[in-house]
Amino acid sequence: MTHAPRPAGFLMHDSWRPDLVLARKRELAGGPRAAGVARRWVAGLLSARIGRADMHDIALLVSEVVTNAVRHGGAGAGDTIVVHVAIGGELLRVEVCDHGPGFVAPAARRRRADGGGHGLMLVEHLSSSWGVSGDDGTCVWFERALAPRG
Repeated sequence: MTHAPRPAGFLMHDSWRPDLVLARKRELAGGPRAAGVARRWVAGLLSARIGRADMHDIALLVSEVVTNAVRHGGAGAGDTIVVHVAIGGELLRVEVCDHGPGFVAPAARRRRADGGGHGLMLVEHLSSSWGVSGDDGTCVWFERALAPRG
């Protein structure tokens, strides 16, 4: 199933009502440790709320999107990446924003000579929907429909 990216950046505009959902924001330093810091923060925030399979995939998605903010958005250790997380009912949304130049999501993914280039394919495959907003820098977001807790 192919999910076409949609432009939107709802959490950065405070559009999900915090009284109806868990909504958190964290600013973190860019650089090589950013993905691990973001992954551990999201896991701590969500581990009691979602199942293991969902948590595994979400941790991978967060790592990929934050890594892209560092690698392609130029978020070095002296720069800030903002991670927004919201969960309501059985839907999770994560947005990762940086001050990079932005990009248009390619229509077709291709392998790169250096072996990279799989991050957005993973985001497309493991999320329910995703997209890019360029309102102020770059904000890559994804949503995931969660398995019911049982």
